Amino acid sequence: MDIFQVRDRLPDSIEPVVLVIGKFDGVHKGHQHLLARAKSFCRPDEKLAVVCFTPHPLWALKRNPAYQRSITPDMEKFRWLAHFGVDKVYNVAFTEKYAETSVETFIRDHLDGLNLSHIVVGESFNFGKGRDSDVDLLMDLCGERSVPVTEIPFLRDGANHKVSSTDIRTALYEGDFEKAENLLGHPYFIEGNVRVENGCYLITKLEDFVLPKVGRYQVLKDEKQMEIQVLASGEIEIPLRIKRVRIQFDTIQ
Repeated sequence: MDIFQVRDRLPDSIEPVVLVIGKFDGVHKGHQHLLARAKSFCRPDEKLAVVCFTPHPLWALKRNPAYQRSITPDMEKFRWLAHFGVDKVYNVAFTEKYAETSVETFIRDHLDGLNLSHIVVGESFNFGKGRDSDVDLLMDLCGERSVPVTEIPFLRDGANHKVSSTDIRTALYEGDFEKAENLLGHPYFIEGNVRVENGCYLITKLEDFVLPKVGRYQVLKDEKQMEIQVLASGEIEIPLRIKRVRIQFDTIQ
């Protein structure tokens, strides 16, 4: 999968693409549904591409502490996007300046160099300065280039509640990994370097990850179960000496 880090205009490409636009934090079941529908529009010669944003707009603009951390920080997000069939990712650095971008500028300028065959967005998609843009406006603007736009309804659970990153964040914090994994549609992983302090082995620099509250939890490493401890410092103590580790939170606690 090709990854492009961009600040405004996306790099030119003659490859025809079906483009999906969204935040994709978590790459959860709702996102997977969106990607699968978009993939169904791809002809044999077309690639599936994604425009996503980092950090979360609610952190970049309002410093909402609930969104300072990501369910899937960039490298984890890219891993899952590739897993679910994405060929290209355009990861936009979302800043206060970028938030001033109008949807007209986004479509007519930032996407001008792409060979778009189709654009796919989720239900109630909005974009642009003031966040007052909607799918109808997107359709009108893309109509100038004869690019069709499809709005995909939210994926909902059995209680008709949409799958949302907010619910996943809450479940992860509370240590309800069974609920989180059910909403994500994949296991929850954390990865980081390990440092040694006073004979303890600590996964460090986890500022980008949503962490469960302080406590002890069961995790899997290479399919073997072990107990870890989430510390008030934001680090995780593990029972083995290793330079770098990737752990999966077990749904059975």
